[in-house]
Amino acid sequence: MMKLLITLVLSISFSYHGYAQIENNKPYFDLLRQANSAYQNKQYDLAVSFSRKALKYGDLRTHLYNLGCYYALNGNTDSAFNFIHQAINHGDKDCFWLTKDSDLEMLRTTNRWDSLVEYCLKKSSYSMDTTLASYLLTLKGNEKKYRLQLDTVLATIGDNNRVTDSLWQIINSIDKNNTMILDSIVEINGFPDICMVGPRAAYVVFMIVQHADTTAHNRYYPFIQQSAKAGCFKLSYLAYLTDRIMMNRDFKQLFGTQLSWDDSLKTHKLIPIIDSVNIDIRRKYYGLMPLDDYLERIR
Repeated sequence: MMKLLITLVLSISFSYHGYAQIENNKPYFDLLRQANSAYQNKQYDLAVSFSRKALKYGDLRTHLYNLGCYYALNGNTDSAFNFIHQAINHGDKDCFWLTKDSDLEMLRTTNRWDSLVEYCLKKSSYSMDTTLASYLLTLKGNEKKYRLQLDTVLATIGDNNRVTDSLWQIINSIDKNNTMILDSIVEINGFPDICMVGPRAAYVVFMIVQHADTTAHNRYYPFIQQSAKAGCFKLSYLAYLTDRIMMNRDFKQLFGTQLSWDDSLKTHKLIPIIDSVNIDIRRKYYGLMPLDDYLERIR
């Protein structure tokens, strides 16, 4: 039976006017889903085959790393080392996981293993600006208590009342001020990602951008995209921001991270998803838990 290939979205490109075109590469995730299924069934030759075919459509570092694992499990050490190296060059900096991943057990018996670990450590090292990191951490959650209050109010009396309006005014004011602070930091120091300020402060940066307005989303998306490609920002952060931009443009989302408030049901509901059959494989390759687990946790 002929397989229908529909090109939807995954890369976001911005024009100088901040216009975002959001597209998803469905064939890529179809093949990655098939590779993952073959891996789960211990059909490693099929996993390699599907994963190799997927290289025609993309090369996420998680894809390259998993392909290296499939090769290792299939007994091809040369190709395994090759693709693990490629994953590291694409920003995979989790050297600790590299040393404990059972899929790579056979590689640890070779004389090339120590060099691989050394290479990973060298590529993952960075010099952190501790002063800037400490300052960013002072901004962490400075609006969180108001968001928690808002959730309580929504669940009891609903939206569109004086209480929620007042809370939104406070939250929006804090978000706007945080964005102005981040703008000043970027102008002076550059974009503060994990490689500049470490993971905890980079999370604060992500939350500031995520809670900012549409203009800031468009402005900071290229920074986050490039940092994520370099392994200096989590792919999960990129997924959240992608969905937020799509939601604000009334598009369906890619990763299922965004929910909207249903005032009649007094609960959050999931915004529609593009290519729902591949939702969990997209989430997996961007470092997110399965959608059902996420929704259970949220609700």
